[in-house]
Amino acid sequence: MRATVMRGGRLVTDDVPEPTPGPGQVLVETVACGICGSDLSALAHTGDFLQASRDSGVDMFLFDPSRDVVLGHEFSVRVLAAGPDTPGVVEGQYAVALPWAIDAAGVVRGIGYSNDFPGGYGERMVLQAMALEPVPDHVPPAVAALTEPLAVGFGNVARTGIGPDGTAVVVGAGPIGLGVVAGLAERGVAPIVASDPSRLRRETALRLGAHRALDPAEEDPIEVWRSLASAGQELTVFNCVSATGLLNRLMHAVPPRTRIMQIGAVMSDDVIRPVVGVYKDLVIEMCMVYPHEEYAATLRRIADGTVDAASLITGEVGLAGVPAAVDALRRPDDHIKILVRPGLDGTAIRTPA
Repeated sequence: MRATVMRGGRLVTDDVPEPTPGPGQVLVETVACGICGSDLSALAHTGDFLQASRDSGVDMFLFDPSRDVVLGHEFSVRVLAAGPDTPGVVEGQYAVALPWAIDAAGVVRGIGYSNDFPGGYGERMVLQAMALEPVPDHVPPAVAALTEPLAVGFGNVARTGIGPDGTAVVVGAGPIGLGVVAGLAERGVAPIVASDPSRLRRETALRLGAHRALDPAEEDPIEVWRSLASAGQELTVFNCVSATGLLNRLMHAVPPRTRIMQIGAVMSDDVIRPVVGVYKDLVIEMCMVYPHEEYAATLRRIADGTVDAASLITGEVGLAGVPAAVDALRRPDDHIKILVRPGLDGTAIRTPA
């Protein structure tokens, strides 16, 4: 099959072996796959990415960088065939799925971060059948590919238990940060302040429910929050940016008893001054896993129009266009989410139909 592979630190479109489903698995055709910031990190900082997995004892994202890797974990698919001993599979069904699979040794592997389980930058994938969530008939299958990044946002809001008495600052208005904004708005949180250098992303944050959206080069998000919050309201900060030093700056800037949700995955060592957090009685939570039920719930939100996922899709590319799309996303003024559509030809980034 054709795929765009990470090879020697570069993205190359080539023929790769066809994946074969094992017991409990399905063979699927990629409809669309979002390009995630984690993919950019794995490409640009491969050594740090792999060392983080080793240091944390998490095998799910380990791969051999000397072999091809097909990235892509934010996908929608069409089911082609079931593996052995895999009943109940509906061939032709459109679906999304949590991006994991179990290898022959019983180890859970991350789809798109494995030499043996290709991701959505290829024509076909193998997924665990039990992870599939059918896409409702009225939802465009490509739009359903936004389920995974938005679920990270909604899910990490859910884990805080925040309600209408809470307030929030969202640092970074990419797809995950925008999912956070939408999740906070759904819960009646006020005020919600979103911070991002991109005008496009700020405007989208306002449309999804932020009360203020600002450029951090021009305004301080914590100071803007202070101007909007009522006396006694406590703050939750959702840091969706992978920037060295930002967590420490936030710790110094926020008021006492703030909760900081660290969602952005900084790949390198960072430095904080713990005593600042101690004196302020801060809670800092590192966010990876979110409530499983939020994945299906986010697909339902897309289906019923609670969140306008289609509006976040600002570009589409075929397999050969992935390198150009990655370059474009490193300068995010013009894009929020670019989808890889294996059926498209050429290298140009296209405006979604």
